[in-house]
This record gives sequence, C-alpha cells and structure tokens, in this order.
Amino acid sequence: MRIVGLSGGRRSGNNELMLKTALAAAKQVCGAELEIIRLQDLKLRDCIGCETCMRGLTTGGDGLCVVRDDDMPWFSAAVKEADALILATPIYDLIPTGTVVTLLNRVLGIGKEYQTYCRTHPKIGAAMALGGSDWINLTEPLMDLTVRNLSKGSVIVDKFVVGHNPAPSMVVLDEAVLERAALLGRRVGEALMDREHAGFAGDSGVCPACHCNLLEPRGGARVGCPYCDAEGTAVIRDGSLVVEWDADKVRDNRFGPAGDAHHRADIAASHKKAGENRERIRQRVQELEDFDGVFVQPPKRDPSTTKE
Repeated sequence: MRIVGLSGGRRSGNNELMLKTALAAAKQVCGAELEIIRLQDLKLRDCIGCETCMRGLTTGGDGLCVVRDDDMPWFSAAVKEADALILATPIYDLIPTGTVVTLLNRVLGIGKEYQTYCRTHPKIGAAMALGGSDWINLTEPLMDLTVRNLSKGSVIVDKFVVGHNPAPSMVVLDEAVLERAALLGRRVGEALMDREHAGFAGDSGVCPACHCNLLEPRGGARVGCPYCDAEGTAVIRDGSLVVEWDADKVRDNRFGPAGDAHHRADIAASHKKAGENRERIRQRVQELEDFDGVFVQPPKRDPSTTKE
C-alpha cells in the first residue's frame, strides 16, 4: 500500500507538519509506504481555458490537457496508482493557496485513461487545511474537490478545516489540531485495511451528501448545497433552523453517477450549440476585436535576472 501526501504550503510549514502527523498515524495503522509531494516544487502552468480536455472527454478523445511542457504529466503518473491521497493546504483569505487552485484547474485535463483507472481502482482520500484566523469558510469545498478530481470514484473518509495559527510552524503548540490530524491519518489507515466498508468518518456537516457546511437560498424555504447541489427545505424545529433534505437530490448529487452524467451531457450540449453557431460567434468576436481598447503589458524581463 502507498499513501501520497500533498503538501500545499511552505517547507515545514503548518500544513506540512499536520500532513506528517497524519501520515505517521496512518502508517502505524496499516504499515503503508509513505510519500510526500510538495506542490510548490512543481512547475505547473495555468489552465488556458481552451476546453480541449472537456471536448475530448465528451466526444471520445483522450481528455488530456494540451499543456505538456510542465510537471503535470509527472505528477499524474506519481499519484495515479497511489492507494490513498491526503491533501494539506494553508488558507489564504478564505480559500486554499493559489498552488492548490492551479492544481485543481489542471486536474480537469488529467485524461480519460487516468480517470478510468481511478474508477476501477478507487482511492481513499482525505483533506485538511489550516488558516491564520477565522477567515477559513470557503476552503473546505475547494480542498475536497481537489482530492475528488484527483481520484474519481474515491472514498473521502475525513476532512477538516481549522484556523488561528498564523505564524510559521506554530501548529506544534496546538495539541488539539495535531491530534485531529492524527485522527484523520488513522481513519485513512483503517479505510485502507477494510476498503469494503470504508466510508466518511469525519464531522457530519450540514449537507448529508458531501458534509459541506455551506447553504444557499433557492426560493421560498428551499435551500441547497452550493458544492454538491443537494437540495432540501429549511424549517424551524424546536427553535433551531434545520434542513429537511430531499432523498433523491441527496442521492443524485453532483459527485454521484447521475450527477456526473448530467454534467457531461450539459457540457456536450453547450459545445454542440457553439458548433452550430460558429459563424455567428466569429462575427461577434471580430466586432469586439475591433474595439479601440489598449492592452497594457509589463516590460520584458532579462531572463538572466529572473528568479525561479
């Protein structure tokens, strides 16, 4: 067995110390081989939004990103056959680091062969994040989505987000956080030892499908999870706001088979519409290309003085 830890922040920073704690606990349970990939060590170019990968996935192509001259091919090969992935990321202004978000974007083009392998060899997944204050609320869905997209069909067994550790490496003073990281690691190890019965073992959250704590109004008393799209009705019960969730909406959330099929069909229909209106699109684009705007660019830099 092999567990790969993904460190989204600085060397020996808070998130990496949490990750090491979790990995050590997992190894005690299942004896797995451990590896850590520091995401900041990777040269990852930004997604360019060309839609080549999505068109490929919906039309029988390989679904691979057109960007091949960076470390993404190496990274996908390094994590493809891992039995478990644990992501740890710092939180910058409510969300994970730009490095993690870049990875999340690029994973869209990881390819059909990789996705098929993960669906037939499900991974165990977990994620955790630590911020410097209470500005942490939007991180959980993004870190969860990164792990899910890296391992289609995976079982997410645990995740948590905490704050109030702004200084480098100060998390070693917070025994409660380190113990929570160790618990996450033990849950990963236990799931690897009994994959048949593996399931989510973390905090239940508000949403019963993805365990997210975000809600959005959807008209009247209807509310939904903005992450997985489960829906329900908000009611006051014994003085508390609760949600009576629709069983079918929970079952057919974005990350189940029905939700995935709907997503692919939606993308395919949109590309079909674009193809049928190619000439109209070209004409409208040309109208805007003729706009008398000015693009401002930075000065050219001397490569010999540019820091890597």
